[in-house]
Amino acid sequence: MDTIKDDIEVYDPVNTNKNVYYSKIMYKNSELSFQTDKTNLSINKDKNKAKINLSNKLSDFIQNVSKAVIEITSEKSEHFFGKVITVEDCESIYKEALVDNTLHCFFDEDTYFYKSKNEKINLENLDNELNGIALLKCSAVVYTKNSFFIRWEISQFKMKQEKKVEDTHLKEYS
Repeated sequence: MDTIKDDIEVYDPVNTNKNVYYSKIMYKNSELSFQTDKTNLSINKDKNKAKINLSNKLSDFIQNVSKAVIEITSEKSEHFFGKVITVEDCESIYKEALVDNTLHCFFDEDTYFYKSKNEKINLENLDNELNGIALLKCSAVVYTKNSFFIRWEISQFKMKQEKKVEDTHLKEYS
């Protein structure tokens, strides 16, 4: 029986900073990305971080990706780091980005926030709380000296207005 682990490839880590390594991750030979349902997004413009609420289905998918990355890291640990790291040890140092169906993720100057196709909104003009649909991607697995985590990023976010529910009963008497 195929598992999600069979469809994930974690590439050899590349050292980009002192003691920080990045591994490219692919899912079914493509970039790992998905679209959310309409949801809430909280952004911290100073730190380029965000929190996004996810459905149970997407949360389960992300948890399965995390489990697969932990297992793959353990299996490849001797090749990656020159020492064997057990699955249990990997689990203890893994920092999960998903907490109670809320994904902690990142955005940058390349993230496309918009209301309609021709209406891009600059970051400084955004509210800190938004409603809409996000396109999320897994940009890398980040390994540091003491931990590792999956870096989730917002590629695009289409803002949606809350629809106002009109009371049609009162209009008849106006």
